[in-house]
Amino acid sequence: MTRPARRFGTAVALAAIALVVAGAPPVSAQAAKPVSARERYEAGVELLASGATYRAVDAFMAAVAANPAYADAWAMLARCQYELGEYERAVSFIAEAYKYGPRSPSLVTLEAFSRIGQGKLAEARALLDEALARLPNDRDARFGLALLDLRGGRPGDARARLASSLKTAPRDPRALLSLALIAKAEGRVEEASAYLAEALRWTAGDPDASYAAAELYYERGDLAEAARLASQAVRERPGHAGARRLLAELYYERGELAEAREVLEGSIALDRSDARAWFLLGLVEQAAGRRAEAEYALSTLAALRPEDELARIALENLVIEGTGFEDPSRSALAAWRFSRAAEFERRLLYQKAIAEYRRGLLVDPYANPGRRRYAELLRGSGLPSSYLAELRFLDDLGKSDRALSEAIEIYDSLLAGSVGRDWSVGLGARTDPYRLVVFSVAPDASTYHAGGDLVVARYLRDSLAFEPGLAPDRGVARVSGFADAFALARESGAEWFVLVRVAETERDILVSAELRAARTGALAARVDAPRSGNDRVALSTARVVQGIREALPTRGSLLERRGDLALVGLGRVDGVAVGDAFILVKRGAVAIEPDGGGLAWKDSDVVARVVASRVDDELFEGKLERVGFFDRVNPRDVALREPPKPKPEAAQDSGGEASAAKASYVWSALFERVRSLY
Repeated sequence: MTRPARRFGTAVALAAIALVVAGAPPVSAQAAKPVSARERYEAGVELLASGATYRAVDAFMAAVAANPAYADAWAMLARCQYELGEYERAVSFIAEAYKYGPRSPSLVTLEAFSRIGQGKLAEARALLDEALARLPNDRDARFGLALLDLRGGRPGDARARLASSLKTAPRDPRALLSLALIAKAEGRVEEASAYLAEALRWTAGDPDASYAAAELYYERGDLAEAARLASQAVRERPGHAGARRLLAELYYERGELAEAREVLEGSIALDRSDARAWFLLGLVEQAAGRRAEAEYALSTLAALRPEDELARIALENLVIEGTGFEDPSRSALAAWRFSRAAEFERRLLYQKAIAEYRRGLLVDPYANPGRRRYAELLRGSGLPSSYLAELRFLDDLGKSDRALSEAIEIYDSLLAGSVGRDWSVGLGARTDPYRLVVFSVAPDASTYHAGGDLVVARYLRDSLAFEPGLAPDRGVARVSGFADAFALARESGAEWFVLVRVAETERDILVSAELRAARTGALAARVDAPRSGNDRVALSTARVVQGIREALPTRGSLLERRGDLALVGLGRVDGVAVGDAFILVKRGAVAIEPDGGGLAWKDSDVVARVVASRVDDELFEGKLERVGFFDRVNPRDVALREPPKPKPEAAQDSGGEASAAKASYVWSALFERVRSLY
């Protein structure tokens, strides 16, 4: 269905329409006359064209109330519901339009797009085929089929359909912009630029096309042109949420915080439920140093959208950075995490529960019930020393009771003969964690949560801090690319750095991370973690953490020795079991491979071999087997897993599954952007 014209009439005509819709009293009682269904319908068309969708719904509802068999009014009601994202209701109104009027190709196409919104793609394709059978050159139907081709990962078919459509309508900015988006996604930059330039010749008066073009210019790095086009779209339709958000994001990126705030407050005044505006407003206020205002914006969003992970994470980050440990706002936020953790426990999802307890304790370290439940999970995971340490922490805070005192006494007795007790060494004795720095790479495209890349990178950094053997720096900076991150990481003295990139739509997220050696910048591992549905931020971040852990070789150190008995700072949390063999390398003789492929040392610097005979949570004990005639073993020597004997090369997993998932995300994201042009 072709969109209604966007132009306003005269100011007088608009005022008259507003009076009709509002039901204003006439100037003279004698001049009063009933407003017809046709007049209400025409008023609704004008209102929808101006972007006043809610008022348009009111007008069309009044039209069908006056004439229940008014097919065109039912069709426009369906269009309004489609604009609002209420696809099921749109389909129900289309059924009413079919009842009282013809099954026109434009209405069938609108139903198809509503079915696409519902995720019923097979039904949508059948409807689009029907529309084309009725009207072979229907541009909307061709556009819809091209959209479905994109959703199925067939960009070539989509490109062919759109190119065919251009033969009959060479000035169609929607098709030109879609082809520009596809060409960009496939890496054909010059072709994308050509389509974009041609589209801009015909976008006047079409705010959706101007907005789509603005996004493309943003991705090209031309922020000035992007801002011009976004402003143009807002002038043409002041209620255009996407254009307003993009304009505010551009102001935010350029540090023009007052201007960004003004645009966002206008967006919220138009639609208080605009989640994206609330999120960016929170970041803008935080950047301006207005913590109370930032907390209000993010708290409001968390209340409006409890399922919005990034809103809650951003709010938690704000509170962690800006309040004391005993601030009451911390306990309220942490309680939400603890409640989720308890639910995961009930469903036997213990790893998810542990992650939620850790996040909650990061927000509120003094939380008594949360820390107790977390301690119980550690105990159930076979980490008794860690369990006892958590209980002692609560006892030190003065939050002990009879049950806690008894548990401390019992486990104090049970661990009397443990490795740590025998050596008088407690938890946290290891001295050799990998030091790494996390960076967020500035996105080259607008994402669903503007500025969310930094929020995700901070969340990843906090998750890495709980991993044994890792010591991420506290700060998370945004960089333009590899070169800036490499320079900062190398100068900081870190061993590794992580580049985080985030791409996001309303339904999906793709978190990509590169682990690189800080000394040379060499790539050690790349992890792509696309996820959809609930908890997608947590799940994708957990996958990245896992990938980084797998890429980093296990490294510990010799803490103490008693003759031929050695105490090494590695344990169950590092995956060490009785019988595992390690080598000890002279302190200072182990370096990261220049290509980032692992650790390097000289055979002549290996001073001993040790096999784990007793294992604690973070420690193990074993007998030293010296290498060479002389005893060269000293505390702080580096402990590494004994390299396995060479085996015949096995076929390596090419990462096809992850690549397929990433490709699926790319085309899914492009699908959403092209769909917005209908």
